[in-house]
Amino acid sequence: MEKVIETVKDNKFLIVGATLAITAGIIFKKNSSNKDKPVYGKDVVYVADFRGKNKDLPSYSPFVLKVISILEYCNIEYEIVTTGNLGPNPRGTLPFIRYNDKFIYDSYFILEWISKEFKHVTPKMEQSISSDGGDERDRAIDHITKRFIDEAFSYISAYYRWVVPEYNEKIIPRILAGIENPIFRSFIHMVINSSSIKKYGTHVGNLSLDEVNSVGKSDLDSLSKLLGSKKFIFGDHLSMADISLFSTLAQIYYVPIDTPIRLSLLEKQNLVDYIENVKSLIFSDAKWELLKQ
Repeated sequence: MEKVIETVKDNKFLIVGATLAITAGIIFKKNSSNKDKPVYGKDVVYVADFRGKNKDLPSYSPFVLKVISILEYCNIEYEIVTTGNLGPNPRGTLPFIRYNDKFIYDSYFILEWISKEFKHVTPKMEQSISSDGGDERDRAIDHITKRFIDEAFSYISAYYRWVVPEYNEKIIPRILAGIENPIFRSFIHMVINSSSIKKYGTHVGNLSLDEVNSVGKSDLDSLSKLLGSKKFIFGDHLSMADISLFSTLAQIYYVPIDTPIRLSLLEKQNLVDYIENVKSLIFSDAKWELLKQ
């Protein structure tokens, strides 16, 4: 019993916050149940994203932005859903999509599904970014590059946002700006920090901040050399690897907090030009601003 009491004392703020969060959740669920259930249109791709307002870019998740980018580029009708009630999410991760009552999870498999499902109605996908395009070596480079970006570089780039207090305290409030209740917002920030430190620390390993900076700089150097003077990774045509790279670099470039990796990125003019080139190819200025709302 003494151990229980001591645990309560040590975590009293967390427990109070949790109580408030649960109460808010119950109220929200009760209010939501009184509303009409959402109606999903036929042949529309619905993309689940995090709640909140995106002040800097269409999504603060590189994986959600990757899905949005491919849908926008291929002119596939889609809607972004941030209400949390798009459908079952057994993996507990985002993004996932809903299409005619079918659910696809994980951005890797979502893009694979899109490339097959819409290939017959999107000729430029077949020409530019289909896994069937190009020779075997190009397809191998495309696959390895996007896996490196998704499974390694994205975690290094996100490390500053989620783990380093100096930058976390500046960036996360931007992400949570849509939560009006300050107590609930602080609680969510605390919960996110707790889970993110474990998640990103595991992926990055027991590296010091200086070591993370060194790895991030080396990654950017390599990506800059891979791109060289080309417009896109494979020259004039956009690839799946470009979609992954743009969506990850955009998280660094468009969030105006000067982390070490952002300062290193700004020194690579070809990568900066690349980000702007991909953005202007996929999104009109008006659509980019609309998606930020």
